[in-house]
Amino acid sequence: MRIVQAILSKGFRGAERHVAELVNAQAKTHDVLLMLRADSTDKLGLSIRDWLDPGVRVVGLRRPVWWLQGWAALRHFKPDVVHAHGGRAGRLMPKLAGRVPVAATIHLDYRHKSYRDVDGLICTTDWQRDGVSPKYRGKVARIDLWYRPHRRLESAQVARLRDELGAGEGTFLVGFVGHLIPVKGVDRLLEAFRRAGLPNARLVVVGDGPERAALERAAPPGVLFTGFRNDALDLYQAFDLFVSPSREEPFGLVFLEALDAGLPVVATRTAGAEAILPGMPGELVPLDDVGALAAALRRAVSERRPRAAVDLGRYDQAGRLAEIEAFYRTLIRP
Repeated sequence: MRIVQAILSKGFRGAERHVAELVNAQAKTHDVLLMLRADSTDKLGLSIRDWLDPGVRVVGLRRPVWWLQGWAALRHFKPDVVHAHGGRAGRLMPKLAGRVPVAATIHLDYRHKSYRDVDGLICTTDWQRDGVSPKYRGKVARIDLWYRPHRRLESAQVARLRDELGAGEGTFLVGFVGHLIPVKGVDRLLEAFRRAGLPNARLVVVGDGPERAALERAAPPGVLFTGFRNDALDLYQAFDLFVSPSREEPFGLVFLEALDAGLPVVATRTAGAEAILPGMPGELVPLDDVGALAAALRRAVSERRPRAAVDLGRYDQAGRLAEIEAFYRTLIRP
């Protein structure tokens, strides 16, 4: 199959990670071309290009003529299907693809003007599928995102990481991983950590973003900001608890990352948390409720919940790739 993948965003966060893993996997068995914006690197120096396998073919589209460059690339490549990611690519690709079917994955919420012209929608959660407008006339598939189990560290490696993060013997290590923007709610986590008054706990904030300087100024004692880390997946194995204080989280790969490491999770009741975490180790608290979050932190430290093996089989990559490719075929041969 000849497949064009398209994402027109900057930086490297959840959607970009998904696309990089999708392209890397599909390129092993299909002929794949990835369309990006030429300026895909954000202010932090992050770009999806850095996570692509060396053999992946990439076309960088430059504004304001990216529609013309995209049209030329599609005509030259002659794909069987085009797969857009996010609203911007969802709007542009149907205008360029001609008779080639276009699928789109929703990475946030359904917006009719962004997806009305694609032939098929992939919804990664039930709430996304329920939010698709009745005016949409294409096909809709409900396909989970995936998670690939991370390597297990030796106890000595975990001990070195904990030492690096300032966790002495008996220290309870609370971790957050994410982009430091207002919607992630780190300001509420800092205040909850302050109110919880945990004398033998330390909070580690992994990630970077425009809010970092302000958050560091507001942080109480016992908080470490690490910045962006390529080894963030390793750090979960050094934490004792993962916390997601987000005001909005459409899916939340961080939940799967934490659960894969056996961590209990405290999270606000976002759509993503409510889709993944019920029945899993941890606790859900109301959105923007600092008092409830502080109380949950106190309970977690008091109980020191053990790590638990969790079955994440429904999120295996091979199964989800097969579902995506089967959906392509329904669009190619309706």
